[in-house]
Amino acid sequence: MHGIKVLQVIHGFPPYYMAGSEVYTYKLSKALAKRADVRVFSRIENPYLPPYTVSTEEYEGIPVTRVNKNQRDYLYTDKYLDKRIDAIFASELDAFQPDVVHVGHLSHLSTAFIDIIKARNIPIVFTLHDFWMMCLRGQLITPEMEVCLGPSVDKCSKCMGYYFYDNRQAKHLVKSWAAHFKRINNLVDMFIAPSRFLMDMYASYGIPRDKLRYMDYGFDKAPFAAIARTRSERIRFGFTGRIIPVKGIDLLIDAMRRLDPKKAELHVFGEDGSKYLKDLAKGQQNVFMEGGYHNDHIAKVFQKVDVLVVPSSWYENSPLVIHEAFMAKIPVITTNIGGMAELVQNGKNGLLFEHKNVVSLTTQMQRIIDDPSLLDTLTQPVTPVRSIEQDADEFIAIYEQLIGGRGHAPAKTD
Repeated sequence: MHGIKVLQVIHGFPPYYMAGSEVYTYKLSKALAKRADVRVFSRIENPYLPPYTVSTEEYEGIPVTRVNKNQRDYLYTDKYLDKRIDAIFASELDAFQPDVVHVGHLSHLSTAFIDIIKARNIPIVFTLHDFWMMCLRGQLITPEMEVCLGPSVDKCSKCMGYYFYDNRQAKHLVKSWAAHFKRINNLVDMFIAPSRFLMDMYASYGIPRDKLRYMDYGFDKAPFAAIARTRSERIRFGFTGRIIPVKGIDLLIDAMRRLDPKKAELHVFGEDGSKYLKDLAKGQQNVFMEGGYHNDHIAKVFQKVDVLVVPSSWYENSPLVIHEAFMAKIPVITTNIGGMAELVQNGKNGLLFEHKNVVSLTTQMQRIIDDPSLLDTLTQPVTPVRSIEQDADEFIAIYEQLIGGRGHAPAKTD
């Protein structure tokens, strides 16, 4: 493919990793490949291969280089600094010689990639999918599962000491990490924030506003164009995505216990084999564990759901599943904080409930049970969902600006 040469860098890539940032990077790469020469640099965790084994393959027509890096074999600091993977990346960079590098995430890779790229005078675009560039845990949430208003040495040391180190070691780690990340952030030419909430948080952290550009996620809309909507006797609430504590599945199952099982059921779509989750749903005749799904089949998943519930306890960014529900014309019930509250306006395109409040969540679910007409009236996003083709066009324009100036492109906030 002729045109701009773009190297996408992401900590995981399909088909082995299918979380939001990985899926978005894949979809964007496919759209960009119609306009530019695109390659991907990523990692894989394969315990049957030696560490740092490099493999190159094509996935859906996109060349992908993967480096084997198993989490159990390294220290926490190796999640963001790794000299061995630096050398591999530098070699890949010199072989491909991209005009621009677009970073999606550097966890489990190396933040020194930024230094390596800048040493070659290559512009850097960085899409912020979470809070990892300001928070070692990535989600601005405390060990007690409370949201954090922003990093500080004392708060971060307590958090890291709880998980990995004693307090003295944690404080040393946090100080060195904070200084390193501040320096790295200054080297990036343009940060892309998919939500205004995320953009404001990073601006408060110290990234200059003129380096931050708001651009919500774009999607392939075709799979949602012909969804066959059917109704059942009970309201079918749905949960989709990763089943981890910060996603609030425990709160949702608790809410289901408070609803009449003759009038409501819950379908959980996501991979999880934990005994904890099975115990949570034990005895719940109206809770169905549907297992995992491929993102390409998300439209079919929504055929089985009347209402999507996104009960996350962390801020989120701009959840892909909420956009997907909008395209499927399915109402959303979600938490009233962060990127979730930015997308859903209470009573217009969904319903909001109080953060981590099971009574508030139950009340909103009951509203739809009592008034099923809401299934039809709460179905339009306040702002139309972007297409992935729009994203690709806008990114090409950003790349061209940066390449022409070998650096900074003007920010755009709306």
